[in-house]
Amino acid sequence: MPVYRVTVAGKEYTVEVSNPRERPVHAVVDGEPLEVWVEEESPGIGMAPVVTAPTVVASPAPQAPARTAVAAGDVTAPLPGVVTVISVKVGDAVKPGQDLCILEAMKMNNPIRATFGGVVKTVYVTIGQQVQHGTPLFLIAD
Repeated sequence: MPVYRVTVAGKEYTVEVSNPRERPVHAVVDGEPLEVWVEEESPGIGMAPVVTAPTVVASPAPQAPARTAVAAGDVTAPLPGVVTVISVKVGDAVKPGQDLCILEAMKMNNPIRATFGGVVKTVYVTIGQQVQHGTPLFLIAD
């Protein structure tokens, strides 16, 4: 997969691109999966190993979570998939083994269960949201 250095507003990013000619470009920017639309300023300007001329408008991949850092108490996605059911809400007490949500991956429903007990403090996902492996789904604390 080609790797580029992209400078946006004076900040340099490392970008891995599977197909730079595809629109939108599916990229991984500093470890975060994104869709990137490259708006060319004039004909003939395209992507090169170091891209500084085009204006890059980056937005999260469809329904990507705004938060990807993992904190203590976070329940994370064990595999990539689409959230099809959310079984708890903020304030619910959960026990180990209790279903929290369902992730659909490759047409299979995968229950995501609490590995520890506590109270749901935050629900980071919504139904229909695409998540990647390791994406925080819930924050559970005492």
